[in-house]
Amino acid sequence: MRAQLKYWPLIASGTEGYRTAEVALGGIDADELSSTTMESRRVRGLYFIGEAVDVAGWLGGYNFQWAWASGHAAGEVV
Repeated sequence: MRAQLKYWPLIASGTEGYRTAEVALGGIDADELSSTTMESRRVRGLYFIGEAVDVAGWLGGYNFQWAWASGHAAGEVV
């Protein structure tokens, strides 16, 4: 299936801007990461932060806070 997606063009047609922007769900399962360092439980030395992790918050800055907090947690040990 991976090869099929390579040949499926996706062209963005525009944006509604930050006024209506929302986070998308999906990403690395948070249960697969250390909650204090954001390190993968499966691969030592591999860290995931921000929207790469399957964490979603309400609109109003919660997702920014998650990005900053998870980045700080990982940055403290890298």
